[in-house]
Amino acid sequence: MKRGAAAFCGSLLALLLSGCARPESRRSEAKPVRVSAEGTEAAEPSVASARDGTVYVAWVEHRGKEADVRLAHLDAEGRPLAQPARVNPEAGQATAWRGDPPAVAVASDGAVYVGWTARDDAAPHATALYLSASRDGGRSFGPPTRVNDDAGHCVHGMHSLAAAEGGRVYVAWLDERDVVPREAEAASAPSQMHTESNRAVYFAASADGGRTFSQNVRLAGEACPCCKTALAAGGDGRVYVGWRQVLAGDYRHIAVASTADGGRSFSAPSIVSDDRWELQGCPVSGPALAAGGEGSLRVLWYTAGEAGRPGLYWAESADGGQSFSPRVALAEAGGRGTPTLLKGEGGALTAVWEGVDDSKPAALQARLDGEGRAAVLASGGELPAAAEAAGELFVAYVAKEGEGQGVWLWKSGRE
Repeated sequence: MKRGAAAFCGSLLALLLSGCARPESRRSEAKPVRVSAEGTEAAEPSVASARDGTVYVAWVEHRGKEADVRLAHLDAEGRPLAQPARVNPEAGQATAWRGDPPAVAVASDGAVYVGWTARDDAAPHATALYLSASRDGGRSFGPPTRVNDDAGHCVHGMHSLAAAEGGRVYVAWLDERDVVPREAEAASAPSQMHTESNRAVYFAASADGGRTFSQNVRLAGEACPCCKTALAAGGDGRVYVGWRQVLAGDYRHIAVASTADGGRSFSAPSIVSDDRWELQGCPVSGPALAAGGEGSLRVLWYTAGEAGRPGLYWAESADGGQSFSPRVALAEAGGRGTPTLLKGEGGALTAVWEGVDDSKPAALQARLDGEGRAAVLASGGELPAAAEAAGELFVAYVAKEGEGQGVWLWKSGRE
């Protein structure tokens, strides 16, 4: 029996706090603050934390066919430290959709990096991938650096971003430069599923703070075209890339490859779990990665395959992503979008996702690294992105406002 994308409906933000935290240390719900300006159509948030406890939220402001990427810098209480800055130098040149938001990362020296896609009007749906850097706390951005090095006019997106020590910046994305377009499959496929040609996974590295990038490296072909990539840099210098691979028979499983030399060479891709998810379409849901030292990696993903009940699952690797433990269910419930997996102080893990349970808000109970506690953050919230700063959890999300929508930031509290 094939399982489609029927589970991807409704909206609910939920989180799991890992059992590494002390039992008496609980988070309580706090009042969210609006990040985007009133009267604007804002969506596709991303969030990253800085070492000083502040956070940066990026999002996309839409105006018909035009769009701008905005970045806000907020203190530990969620209060703005400056007016939001426009990241793209030319007004209206950005583009994004719910499966492909901008990416933001903060380096140890305080540099803020934003990955974003720009329209390429030379061909329908074509985009180019850029990285912009701010070295004044997000108040201004220098000229962007183009990441994809091909001269063609095609899609470059579903990107992910990571910043490491010494000015190293890593970007992974899905690319159509070497993909032969095919006719859309099955016009009768559910509207939630995309039927585009599969894409290739590409990677590039910068050793000078995003000013220049290495030659693009192709990691794999036949990647699910609307499932976001994931990147994580471990404490041992190893960098991991994750994506959803399309296998023979339209099985869509999570794959991981890693590099120990800054991207000059990669391990062969490994399939994390045989979920037996046969799907003639794209679920718009990629993996989340959390890397440690000595080759340790945790992967979190959504599946609705025949190997078990639909839901979020996790697995771990102790050998740099070459092999993985049997998967463990985190939340046996519907979900939508790509989850977030955060590694906090002492190795504690926090998962944040947009979930549904029979299309009704519910607190999802699960287990991760011992006893876990699930909690509902915001009923009706969509597209969550999360980061931890100074022991606190920050979640940016989209909320409907009449005919429009805005971006909000939720901050945890302590009881």
